[in-house]
Amino acid sequence: MTRDLGFGCAGLALAGGYYALAAAIPDSALADAVGPAGLPAIYAFVLAGLSLILIAQSIRGRPVAPVSAAAPTAPASASASQALLRPVGLLLMGAVYVSVVSSLGYVVSLAGLIFAVTWYQGGSVTRQAAIVSVAGAALFWVLFVRLLGIPHPPGVWPDLF
Repeated sequence: MTRDLGFGCAGLALAGGYYALAAAIPDSALADAVGPAGLPAIYAFVLAGLSLILIAQSIRGRPVAPVSAAAPTAPASASASQALLRPVGLLLMGAVYVSVVSSLGYVVSLAGLIFAVTWYQGGSVTRQAAIVSVAGAALFWVLFVRLLGIPHPPGVWPDLF
């Protein structure tokens, strides 16, 4: 069994358990149309779908991320510290997002988060990255606020959204 197949199966099992826990969340008299289990159930389906893709790619023998043979390798100690610092940086970005979302608003904060994560993961700071960040924030706003009816912090433009 390959590592990708193992992780795909583990992700699929995790998605099943997460969905079972989400389905067990009781409805409330204050629940909206989505209900308290709606978003966790969507997360479970997304995780299951991504796990199935990983399993299928592993079975087909196609690598998920091709490795370049010409890429220089970093010393083991540098790569170990980078591997440890990368999630810490992402966690800090999430903490900054949570701290500013109520004052700046959902759309502005999410666009900033998408842009920052793109840059942090090695993307360039270009107009295209800014457009993708704004479009991604708008897409999530339409999905969660308009389609699912989940309230959001309007922030700096309460009348606009």
